[in-house]
Amino acid sequence: MKMKKIALTLASVAAIATFAPEASAIPAFARQVGMACSACHYQHFPVLNAFGRAFKQGGYTMVGTQEKIEGDGISLPATLNAAIIGYVSYTKTNGAPSSQTTTSTGGPDYGNLGTNDGQLQIPQQVSLFAGGRGGENFGYEAEINIGGPGVGGTAGLIRFKVPFVVEAAGLKTEIIPFATANGVADSFEILNTGAVNVHSFNQWDQAAISAQQYIGTATNASGFALVTSSGDFFANLAKWGATSGQGNAGGEALTSNYVRAAWTGDLGGFDAAIGFQSWSGTSVSDSVVAYVPAVYNTTVTPATLTTPSTPWGVYDTKAFAIDAQIEGDVGGLPLLVVASYAKAPASTYTNGVLSGNANLFNSGTFDRSSFNIGAELGIVQNVATVQLAYRKGLSGIDGGTVGGTAGTNATDNAVLIGATYAIALNARLELTYSIYSGDLYTTTSTYANATGTSQTVVDLAFGF
Repeated sequence: MKMKKIALTLASVAAIATFAPEASAIPAFARQVGMACSACHYQHFPVLNAFGRAFKQGGYTMVGTQEKIEGDGISLPATLNAAIIGYVSYTKTNGAPSSQTTTSTGGPDYGNLGTNDGQLQIPQQVSLFAGGRGGENFGYEAEINIGGPGVGGTAGLIRFKVPFVVEAAGLKTEIIPFATANGVADSFEILNTGAVNVHSFNQWDQAAISAQQYIGTATNASGFALVTSSGDFFANLAKWGATSGQGNAGGEALTSNYVRAAWTGDLGGFDAAIGFQSWSGTSVSDSVVAYVPAVYNTTVTPATLTTPSTPWGVYDTKAFAIDAQIEGDVGGLPLLVVASYAKAPASTYTNGVLSGNANLFNSGTFDRSSFNIGAELGIVQNVATVQLAYRKGLSGIDGGTVGGTAGTNATDNAVLIGATYAIALNARLELTYSIYSGDLYTTTSTYANATGTSQTVVDLAFGF
């Protein structure tokens, strides 16, 4: 039974470790407002500055000099604003390469090439975006994966939302129907802490930077969000479900809850923010990594399991996070610092058998938690940056199942070092190097043998 639990939990960990990047800076918006990407983004996309936050709070409705079609009941850009965002990447992890593993006939397992062998992807992902003003009081954003493994692994709709905005007494109130593969936080988020994965200064190892991404909050989600915001705060209350948000034919049961609130403002001359997130309720999910007995790290839909311990497909959605950030110049150089803590309670097991619903964010026997801190310093304004991040994590996995001490919560720590260089404001070279340590990476750990203790990514990000 331990192997069942470890397989399920390690599969979840692996899904986070093999994170596919998300683009959020959309040249479609630059076309609409008639401004360079740097007007909305701090140092580089997709990190938002105060103006970028205000643009999102306005429901993408702001228009610059672009011609509009206007009349009774209509006010939208004369051009459908769209964009292509993509990545070309090379990824190398230091686990055992295929030449050192064997097939059932005893030969090298070259049919299972992966990042341990060094993996070049051209493209890693290409997405088509459309977004902007849909009317005087509403906007829209849509992303379709059109190439590469990307989020979801196949071509199709990744995210869609339509914010309807009313402004009164200095407050903006929005109703936002949404469907996304990036988690319910993607319904509305404007901080750069990794509270939602589309806003992070490094897209290649967000679990090293963001506690929310470490506990796995970037799931399928669709529903409705009610958002209230001003220049000083924002609050998001969403009802959602975790079935496939991308064209789910069976509909959605909005039985999970999401609460997000944050203060934004000046703190000693820095643009600062601090907030919290709470996930609660239960949800049906048709796309969560699950397990088949005696098969390690196998991804299936819960409905295909023949002997489930519980009615697989129904999950608790329980987690909590706090986060903070500052942006501002230090010694004339732009600096972003983010910090976060998140925890997803353990699933309940009785005599080694899952009792009740598994937690969507943690199928382990211990609480899954992490404290993360990260920083990005601009060494050449809008051209080059250096990045550093640290994670002190508890995996939720019993240490005895990975070659450590039984009855303890296996540790999972990381250090990230990165750098970026902008060829242009819409094209950037990136280098990311991550080192992993803790109980999950001991020499006897199955997980360490599979993934190694380090990851190097070199990539080109582009948007046009």
